[in-house]
Amino acid sequence: MKKPGEVFEDSRVYDPGIEAIVPRYDELHDAILNAPPQGRSEDIHVLELGAGTGELTAKLLTRFPESSVLAVDHSERMLAEAERKLETFGDRVQIEQGTFPDDHPSGESKFDLVISSLAVHHLTSDEKQTLFSNIHEALVPGGWFFNGDVVRFDADHLETLSDAMIKNWVRSKGWEEEEFMNRWQASDDYDDPDTLTDQLVWLREAGFDSVTSIWQYYNFAVYGGRKSE
Repeated sequence: MKKPGEVFEDSRVYDPGIEAIVPRYDELHDAILNAPPQGRSEDIHVLELGAGTGELTAKLLTRFPESSVLAVDHSERMLAEAERKLETFGDRVQIEQGTFPDDHPSGESKFDLVISSLAVHHLTSDEKQTLFSNIHEALVPGGWFFNGDVVRFDADHLETLSDAMIKNWVRSKGWEEEEFMNRWQASDDYDDPDTLTDQLVWLREAGFDSVTSIWQYYNFAVYGGRKSE
């Protein structure tokens, strides 16, 4: 049985496939990685929730040479691909199967940075609020949380506009729409995006300050906040 986030039956085609359906995928990742205040020479302990195949993990470990990452995902298939991709980073990365907010973050470790990409939108509104509170607890004072994800528009016509934009993006990547949709295995039943405004409010309620949206393209956004020092 597929799990949320297992967009394709074969995890080996996830990376090229997700780039075909998420507009400006690399730009979304860059927004997440450009946002932390840490320098390249600083030791930073990072928790990544919903690491998938390890694409963002690899980019972070490369950009921050002194970083270490606990990469968490619930999909065995995705983590198998991540292990292959991240092998070169040795003991700087720890890969763990688990869910959030149930398993992670736990109270055992403190992190300088928590990141997530295209995963939190699978949670219900209540689960998102619980997760934000748990992340705040797991951060060291001055630590940051950044999430790049799908958000929902309140206005129906903007949702329609976003759907049309994604279909145009798919075609621009050289995929025949019918062919692509035949390969596409995700179910809307797994998706529960909330508005960006609501999520910024929930971050404030969880105790974060400096809450902000950093980047947005239609219904994809990067946002986050800081735990006060």
